[in-house]
Order: sequence, then structure tokens, then C-alpha cells
Amino acid sequence: MLSVYIGAIQIDYNDKVIKIYNDIGVAQTSVQHCLYSLKLHIPPSYTVGYVSASAIIEGYGLEGVRLLILPGGRDLYYIQSLQGQGNKQIQDYLSGGGNFLGICAGSYYSGTYLVFAPGTPIEVIGSRALGLFQGVVKGPILAPYCYGSYKGASAARVLITTDAQACYLYYNGGGYFVDADKIDDTTVLARYQYGEAAIIQCKYGLGRVILSGVHIEYDPYMMRAPSLKSIRKTLKRYNRQRIKLLKHLLALLSIQ
Repeated sequence: MLSVYIGAIQIDYNDKVIKIYNDIGVAQTSVQHCLYSLKLHIPPSYTVGYVSASAIIEGYGLEGVRLLILPGGRDLYYIQSLQGQGNKQIQDYLSGGGNFLGICAGSYYSGTYLVFAPGTPIEVIGSRALGLFQGVVKGPILAPYCYGSYKGASAARVLITTDAQACYLYYNGGGYFVDADKIDDTTVLARYQYGEAAIIQCKYGLGRVILSGVHIEYDPYMMRAPSLKSIRKTLKRYNRQRIKLLKHLLALLSIQ
């Protein structure tokens, strides 16, 4: 097994471990869907677990981890928990060849600047220190976001750039990556209906980063809320395409 030390982090490149960030501010529905989809669609040789902010900060949470996932939730709590040493540990992990998947709030947190719901009572605007994407993440793009409800949820149509296939994915408050086509070391993997970047891939040191404004992890067969009935129907019809896309993204992150 090849081991490389980056700061206090030991990266063992043959280890088949995936960690989902699970701490204050993380939406448990996103965590549950991540766990469910991963266990269905990754090789059985991989193990999936959780990692806390304190474990990351203290330097042992990313040892031997092939992929770190920052799921949906509330970006402001991620700042509260990870700002400073937590961010540095993630950056060191990626610089040494780690892999990172940020979904919805996890993608907002991963840019250099965030613009969320400007001009509304829930406005959040400001710089972000993690800086895995060297640009602005702005949203919501499809509908106003409503905390604690599904009023802004939809089945978002995205076009996958590699094969020009359309796919519908669960959406609730996600953003887009402003001018992603013009930013170095950034590739657009999927676009929203009018061309805005919905899913991107970035390089960070020796590491690879994928950020998604849509919930690629959401499996419609796990969605139970009555208000999501019509959305669920659409997502079920396109679930095969979602799984294909999910597997493709995981392969880009060395999960295969």
C-alpha cells in the first residue's frame, strides 16, 4: 500500500473508505440518501462511514479516506464548524491526492464566494475560505428556497455534457457555478435547462473535486413526503439515468 503524509494526514491510496461529513447543519435526509445510494451503487469492497468536524480538525478523520462527501444542509453551520483548521485539513487532504464531492450546501461552501437568496430575509452573501472552486456559487436558481418545507423543491432537468443526455434530479435550493467555463482547472459536467453550470469538476493540488447544485444522491424510491408525489413520479422515470450519472461521477473520483 502506498502511503503519503500531507501535514498530519496520512493518505493510503489503496484504502477503500468513503466518509460522509455528518455534523451540525447537515440535512439528515441528504445524509440518508447518500448512504443509501452509495451502498446500492458502489463495489462491496468499499466501506462507508461518517466523519465529524472535530475528527477532521484533529487530523485523524481523513486518514485512509478515498472520498470525502460534504452533503446538503446549511452552509453557515459549516463555517461555524470547519472554518480555519477544518478547511486546512480538507485542503491538505486534497493537495495530497484525495477526492471530494460537495452537494447543494456542500457546493455553496466550496467556492470562493457565495450569493444565496439575495434581497430576501434569508440572504447569505460572502466569501468562503475553502476555495475548491475558484469562483462564485449563486442560487437558488430554479425557485425560492423555503426552510423546513418542500415548497421550492422540483425535479430539475439537467443536460449531461459528456453524452448530451437529459436527466431529472431532485432540486431544493441549489445554486449554479458562475462563469465556470472561464475558470482554470474547471470542467462543466452538467448544465441546467438554460445552460448554467449545475455540476462541475475541479482540480485541487493532486486531488479531484466534484460539486453539484442538484441532489444526485436522492433516490426517488426513498422519498416519502406526500407533497413530493409529482416530483417523485418524474424522478422515478429518470432514475436509471441518475444512477448512470452517479456512477460516472464516482468513477471520476476514483470510486470504481
